[in-house]
Parts: sequence; C-alpha cells; structure tokens
Amino acid sequence: MSEPSRREAEPSESPDVSDPPSLAVDAGEFAASYLVTFSVTDYYRARLVVHNGTDQPAGWVVDLRFTSEVTGVRAASGPGVSMSIKGAGWYQLSGTGLLPASGRQAVYLRISRTGNRNYPAQCTVNGSACAMG
Repeated sequence: MSEPSRREAEPSESPDVSDPPSLAVDAGEFAASYLVTFSVTDYYRARLVVHNGTDQPAGWVVDLRFTSEVTGVRAASGPGVSMSIKGAGWYQLSGTGLLPASGRQAVYLRISRTGNRNYPAQCTVNGSACAMG
C-alpha cells in the first residue's frame, strides 16, 4: 500500500502581519523580524515583516546574506516589494514605494538549501539588525 502524496500550500500572496515576532521599535527607526514558519530537509519557509517606526512614510531595504548552503530564494508578498541578487548568497528586498508611518510590510520567503541552517548569516533593514524568531 502506498503512502498518500504530501501536498503543501505555497506561501500566501497576502501580507498577514497579525502575529510577527515582537519588534522593539524605537520612534524614528525601521525594524524587521524574520520568523521560520516551516522547515524540511531541502528548503524552509520564513516570514519577514518590516515595520516603519518613523512618523513619516519612508523607503526600506532588507539585506539577507546566507551561507553557501542556500541555493535559491523566492519571495511572495503583496504589491510593493522587489527582490534582487547582489552576489553569492546575498539577496536584497526593497519596497517599491514608501512604507507609511507606523506601517508594516510582510514578505514570505521560500529558501532552498543543501544543509540544515534555518536563518541567514546576516539580516538587516536599512542597516539595522533584524529580530530573529
């Protein structure tokens, strides 16, 4: 008797930010949280939430740097996010417009890998370290 095939849903295209890890956001700063939501041998999923702690609409850039174990990154989000590859293991996500004051933007990531590490070696938003959850 064969086992039933395992199906898995792709990341949601809608930015759900109802339960991101807590962000200690000082007024005037951007913050980001990175939370692993699912993990198997050859890939994992994570949710990245960017928060504008300023009182003005502003742009944002998240730099993700991975070890050589990561072989690819796919991103899904609501409108307004772009992703580019800056070098080996270096991915950059950015808003295509301004994030409103006190606003949040969620990005869902699917990271292909050959090892078992679930977190980037480095994650920054506008130069500040991300919270890892």
